[in-house]
Amino acid sequence: MKDMIKECVMNLKPYKVIEDEYAIKLDANESPYNIFENIGELILAKLIPEPNRYPNNDSTRLKKALAEYTKMGEENILCGNGSDELLKIVIDTFVSMGDFVVTHSPSFAMYKVMTQIAGGKLLEVEGDKTFSIDIDTIISQANENNAKLIFLCTPNNPTGRVINREDIIKVLDNTSSIVVVDEAYYEFYGETVIDKINEYERLIVLRTLSKAFGLAGLRIGYGVASKSMIEIISKVKPPYNLNTISQSIGEIVLDNREAVYKYIELIKSERDRVSHELETIDSIEVIPTKSNFVLIRTNKYDDLMKRFNRKKIKVKGFGIEGILGKCIRLTIGMESENMKVLQVLKDV
Repeated sequence: MKDMIKECVMNLKPYKVIEDEYAIKLDANESPYNIFENIGELILAKLIPEPNRYPNNDSTRLKKALAEYTKMGEENILCGNGSDELLKIVIDTFVSMGDFVVTHSPSFAMYKVMTQIAGGKLLEVEGDKTFSIDIDTIISQANENNAKLIFLCTPNNPTGRVINREDIIKVLDNTSSIVVVDEAYYEFYGETVIDKINEYERLIVLRTLSKAFGLAGLRIGYGVASKSMIEIISKVKPPYNLNTISQSIGEIVLDNREAVYKYIELIKSERDRVSHELETIDSIEVIPTKSNFVLIRTNKYDDLMKRFNRKKIKVKGFGIEGILGKCIRLTIGMESENMKVLQVLKDV
């Protein structure tokens, strides 16, 4: 069998999810709030009227709700089984064997995984010690290597750093690459380039309902781009790619999003409070963030990870080597959860 496997897959480092028991879970940038507590009866009433039928192929009703939310046209939106599927659709549309893709580093691990599976080559541009994003080098690397795609993640996962609109437009104006702006954490930041999709045909904005909307278990992602771009990448989309339950719940939550806005404000407030508290603790460097998590760097890394494990608190540790060496990502949970995390950090 090994002789039949593509070399790029053989050499692939898989994306691993650790499934341990926990008391507090703050490792995956999920929302701590259950939106079903507010609109559960609506959801039960509308879930799935005809389970014997395939889902709507174009997610028509969900797309209409997304168009209203984003103030974009329905023809500008493509729905996916999580934004991961949309990443794969975009890469499969544009990247052939040996093609270059450029992004900043560190960033979302799936850019590398999916590019490598497609046979492409990912060029990662590192920033400085505080993980600032080097836009000028991204532009030069894209141009020198005739890059098919550029991935820009803002707010960036796992650092929380942002790329301002002017810099994204600078990339669009000074390269010929397809520019994919990953705005998975947009709602915690508020700045977007979604309004530029009709001005720049090469621009694709990716978003999700997994983070701020608290629907990680339903895998609802969407891409926003010019009508011509959506028509092209839709050719690669599998049929019936988003199940009926996810489409129905996504529509209901979008139509009742005032409840979500309340949770977003709570998370942002807690993020700022936790960041301020962290800055008062010795041996901890806090990376500026506009997301629903805080990245810290500490020379007490091993002691902290052992203590978190003993307390059954799940956080995301990145080991002691590499660009993220001695870094820990803390998802913002409820106030009571965050207080327990802060106490561990202070104790150690």
